[in-house]
Amino acid sequence: MAQDNQLSFLPEDYLAKKSQRRASIICGLLFLCVMGGLGSAFWLSEQATRRVERQYSQVGQQYVNEARRIQQVREMQNKQRRMAHQADITASLLERVPRSFLLAEFTNTLPAGVSLLDVTLDSKVAAPAATPEAAKTAFELKKAAKVGAKDTVATLAEPKKYDVNLKIVGIAMDDGQVAQYLKKLSQSKLLKDVNLNITEQYLLDKQPMRKFEMEMTLSPNADAQQLTPAATAARVADVSVEK
Repeated sequence: MAQDNQLSFLPEDYLAKKSQRRASIICGLLFLCVMGGLGSAFWLSEQATRRVERQYSQVGQQYVNEARRIQQVREMQNKQRRMAHQADITASLLERVPRSFLLAEFTNTLPAGVSLLDVTLDSKVAAPAATPEAAKTAFELKKAAKVGAKDTVATLAEPKKYDVNLKIVGIAMDDGQVAQYLKKLSQSKLLKDVNLNITEQYLLDKQPMRKFEMEMTLSPNADAQQLTPAATAARVADVSVEK
């Protein structure tokens, strides 16, 4: 026969405490899982941050190295610019075409029957060419000065350039010889703007001659070093023989 009331020897709060312990264990496990997840996420985030920092440091170092290389290239370019400028200054102080070469040019191109009476050379500093700076306003010049103040390269003085004017006076048998001489001088690589100023009658030992005067300028691109060695030796030898 079934009994309506069963006897239990367990304490009355045993089942409640057992359920509470089970819930506590489950909550503890869940807490550990959550904390483990948070710790893992923090560790992964820390590793990612360190990796980004290393990459940032490497990129920054690359920028520093490239900036150093660029600075070295600029310093090398500035050094080359200064050396080229010093070479220009030195060249401006020297005669690119010695006077003996000019005298040889005048004597070697003389037609038969033509003689020189006087040779005059006059040199003066050439006027500076107009630059865009002259067309700038006061505001633009002030702004350019501020920008130029940041430049590490000092402003270098421009080498002086000279305009060399030549005048020769001579005598010839006739105007045909004068025209022939004028044509030869006009074809010279050392001279430019060869002009005949005057030609007039001249008596030499009661013999009628033609006295002429020519003016010309030394070509700015003329350089005795550009002449061939054979031509240079011939010019100097001719002048020495005449002397």
